[in-house]
Amino acid sequence: MQFEFMDEFDHAIAHEGPAAIFTLNHDALLSLDPNRSRDFRTQNQGPYPIKWCHCVLVDGATQWPQYALITSPALTEKHSRAKIHVFPSQAEAIAAKEDWLDKLYQGKGNATANP
Repeated sequence: MQFEFMDEFDHAIAHEGPAAIFTLNHDALLSLDPNRSRDFRTQNQGPYPIKWCHCVLVDGATQWPQYALITSPALTEKHSRAKIHVFPSQAEAIAAKEDWLDKLYQGKGNATANP
């Protein structure tokens, strides 16, 4: 499964920078998330080399997982309200997110579990 970008702007930012966070919109297209990008950059020091990281972000309060394309490893180091899990491929990240959701739906999700 390979996600497409919402438009040429998002495609260009993902490939050329600045480093940012992309999440899936309601049409399952990768879309720049400017608020999260700003938040992650505030919490993680640069420089921010462009190298794609396929991640699952797990909200600390709800344990809800979300796939995110993070375009710099520097942005994956920490976040105060989420756990960041980095995977070697988009397919592995999506599979982990689905596994995490299954655990949540079965009542087995918790703050210490890993996708």
